[in-house]
Amino acid sequence: MHRPFALSLAIGLSVTVSACSDSDDDPVDEQMSVINIDSLGTVSSERHEGDNDGLLGGFGLSGLLDPPELYDEPTSPTAAELRRATLHANYTALVDTRAEGGFGTLYGPLDDTRFPGTEFRAFIGDGINRATLMLQLPDSFNPENPCLVAAPSSGSRNAYGAVGTTGEWALAKGCAVTYTDANKGTGAVALTQNIGFDLSLQSIDLEQSDAEASFRVPTQEQVPEPSADYAGVVLPTDAELAAYVESNPDRHAFKHAHSQKNVEKDWGLHTLQSIQFALNTLSAEYEQRFTPANTLIIGASASNGGSAVLRAAEQSDGSVFDGIVVGEPNISPVAADTAFTINMADRDPVTEHSKPLYDYALVAELFAGCAAKAPVNAGALFAELRGDTTSRCNALLAAGLLEPGDTASLGEQANQKLLDAGYLQESTRILVGYSGIDLFQSLLATYGNAYTRSSVVDSLCQISMAHVVTGTTTPAPYPQLATLSADSSGIPRTAGIYLIKDDAPGGAAIQIAATSANGEADYNLEGALCWQDIRHNEANPLHERLNTGINGILGNGNLHGVPAIMVHGRADALIPVNHSSRPYYALNQQVEGDASALKYYEVPNAQHLDFLLGSYALAGMEFLPIDYYFKQSMDLMYDHLTQGTALPESQVVATEAPSGGVVTPENLGVIALDADPDRLIDYTDSVLSIPQ
Repeated sequence: MHRPFALSLAIGLSVTVSACSDSDDDPVDEQMSVINIDSLGTVSSERHEGDNDGLLGGFGLSGLLDPPELYDEPTSPTAAELRRATLHANYTALVDTRAEGGFGTLYGPLDDTRFPGTEFRAFIGDGINRATLMLQLPDSFNPENPCLVAAPSSGSRNAYGAVGTTGEWALAKGCAVTYTDANKGTGAVALTQNIGFDLSLQSIDLEQSDAEASFRVPTQEQVPEPSADYAGVVLPTDAELAAYVESNPDRHAFKHAHSQKNVEKDWGLHTLQSIQFALNTLSAEYEQRFTPANTLIIGASASNGGSAVLRAAEQSDGSVFDGIVVGEPNISPVAADTAFTINMADRDPVTEHSKPLYDYALVAELFAGCAAKAPVNAGALFAELRGDTTSRCNALLAAGLLEPGDTASLGEQANQKLLDAGYLQESTRILVGYSGIDLFQSLLATYGNAYTRSSVVDSLCQISMAHVVTGTTTPAPYPQLATLSADSSGIPRTAGIYLIKDDAPGGAAIQIAATSANGEADYNLEGALCWQDIRHNEANPLHERLNTGINGILGNGNLHGVPAIMVHGRADALIPVNHSSRPYYALNQQVEGDASALKYYEVPNAQHLDFLLGSYALAGMEFLPIDYYFKQSMDLMYDHLTQGTALPESQVVATEAPSGGVVTPENLGVIALDADPDRLIDYTDSVLSIPQ
């Protein structure tokens, strides 16, 4: 049941179709457009069909469970091979594909459906380093009953980043799917070789190729007339970039981190552009006009993609989406006009909520390594993977960040710091493992560079990015450069590229093995304190730029009455619920009041990274797949929009942890229309009440 829209962002279509009226007074014309996309580049289109093809690369259930060889020759892959490889990489990076986890029986694809259809891709934006838009149009699309799902990528992934969470579900429904990398993507540059990547993920020589690169390091010569994106920053010259490369061989620059743009502020914009791109393309393909008024449009994605959908819904004034579904969104809410408290059962009330990712990642980077020494976190997966964290505990003590005590006491203090920062006790064993794989330093290096709009030549906090040969510690040439753009997640560590501590004693070394200036293997506390200084020291020259960058990405909570679902795993240690979904829901209740159509479903025994569920189970850490609940939420929203069924009220889902990594229907429970009143989530009198 599609309702008419009064578009607040109406601008003209950038393609002409035969069904368009010539009358400027035609009332339907006012509803034709979502947003201006006249900066669209050349559109490529490609047909995909056959046993080893299709819009998901031919990977049905069997191909996901037992993947084939993806490259005949990895040093010279074809564009088709790169496409299939990135489809497989992006699908399996976000979904638990174990049969014992329920994949292929309880959720996900149940067979080997191929989804034949056509794929369209283009860059959009001005100047260099443009966002990627992509439309997948299945043969099953019904132009008489059109359905379009907008699926911006999660994480820092390329335009295929939501194929597993959203794309497969949408294609199975016969919906077209419009994607965007939101100008993050896996665009990278191997600086010594001067190799980048084009729209088709193929490697190109940035000096010789005529193809547009998804990313190149911006310099004064490359950007002779800087746009507003570069206001307040100074781009390096070509000579300065060359000097950096000569002094720091075999380093890589990444698009999300090093564009010298705060790309996150435009995630919603790029999502809206992807929708207009899809409507334009559909209109041209079928020679009839597709608009938000006559097309069912659902925005749906997870993590950073979920944030992009929320920001797009905020910016579209209720005029574009029929419904939205977001999983574990990386949304940072603005401070509410009226302060509120989050109460969860008998736990201490939370008043210090709504913090941005930079702040809670900083706390985790400081303390999660030492928290591995707390008895409660014993045996956590990946804990102390970089080595014994006693030195980090002692370094925190020496810095005055912990009180004297034995190692276990220091670990308990560090663990309490995590809880005080808003992380839940359900997530601390995950947090110490994330520290073991250097996740939080990677987040700070990426988002810190992006928010401050720093160049790769600035060597922010003496951190760079490079390949390191196994068994060695220093940067080295990347041996599989031709496949990097397809295999990478867009944020190190990824595809064999790691963080480098450039100021390590004796020379630059991989951070996980580097020592600090004092010779201690303290998990690079120097780096963590550097990120802290930028955020909290007003005298730091980057302090104001960082804070301005963070303030530019906050969500305002106004979804303009659009039916919406947020679903989030309670144990999420990457995007903690106390700083994202919980406070965003409360903010929305304040902003929209009785007009709000947002539902929030919180899932105990679920966390952020489903692809790790099998490994977690081996360590005795039992979790359910959050993707199951994301897809259940998609089903609920689709039925609500097409059949008028009611959405269940906001609730804590009744779940049970699995045993031995085996997920059963009894473990999963359901998002219930008739949920027990004791499980309902409530916002009343400035208190958000979350049942246990």
